[in-house]
Amino acid sequence: MTYTRHKTHSWVYLRLVCILLLLVSCFTTGLAQNGIYYSVKLLPDKVTYQVSLSSTVGLSGTDRITNTGQVTIVVPTGSFQVANVQSTNGGWTNNTTVLAPPQSPNYDYFIFGLTPNAPSIPYSATQETVLFTFTNSGPCVGPVEIWTSSDLFQPNPPTQPINVGNDLTALGFRANGTVYNAWKGNYNVGSANCAIPPTIAILSPVTNTTVAGPSIAVSGTVTAGASVTLTEGATVLCSTTGTGGGIWSCSVSLPDGLHTLTAIAKNSGGTSTPATTTFTILTPVNPDCKPICVPITITRTRRRGV
Repeated sequence: MTYTRHKTHSWVYLRLVCILLLLVSCFTTGLAQNGIYYSVKLLPDKVTYQVSLSSTVGLSGTDRITNTGQVTIVVPTGSFQVANVQSTNGGWTNNTTVLAPPQSPNYDYFIFGLTPNAPSIPYSATQETVLFTFTNSGPCVGPVEIWTSSDLFQPNPPTQPINVGNDLTALGFRANGTVYNAWKGNYNVGSANCAIPPTIAILSPVTNTTVAGPSIAVSGTVTAGASVTLTEGATVLCSTTGTGGGIWSCSVSLPDGLHTLTAIAKNSGGTSTPATTTFTILTPVNPDCKPICVPITITRTRRRGV
């Protein structure tokens, strides 16, 4: 009996220990889930870019002390030129620039680092915190984004020793007493594109008209250099590119009947609003048949009565 009672007490004790360990584990996991997200957006002047963060939790006091921070900006390779870096919270500088790396030759990378002076940055769970701004002194190159963990350009020493990527460590983001990289991802993706989406129109065939088929020309206007896709339902009829003068055209063959065609244009600024036209095709019967005139002589013969 004594043994049984002792065994029961041990079992209860073990259950309590397991529950406490589970609670500690859950608390640690919950804490580790807190972090920040980065964002870049283009301001109304169309040349200034603003980098901000959004936190999953509000921090106060010494928890706001930030040890390290890095934001990597990714732009289509070309002539983007970072200038006029202005810090709002913390001190930020463009430490490294990597142009068209072999791993990702279509993009340029601008790595901004936080000056290591342990600034106190405000972290709020209800509003974003502006970190810094910068301008582009070169021409518009299209969408500007923040590096993601799926980017082709990754740190891979010693082959690729550049520390590309994002991070942020602050005293308020720690697990088991150890601070960790609080960057969890990005938000408001697509908010920093200086390019303007293209426009497109279909001028021919005119809506609600009847045209001779089966081969017809479909044409219209479009933003110069934009790619054009012409479809009917899910079927792609034609793909072409707008001329420098803003004209596009396609030759297609369609059966008799009512048709609705849709044209969409794309460029680095995005996708246009679809343009549509609805018309009827009526193919002439034997269009190559031509009348032939043959002279005919008519002779009248009288019959005599018998």
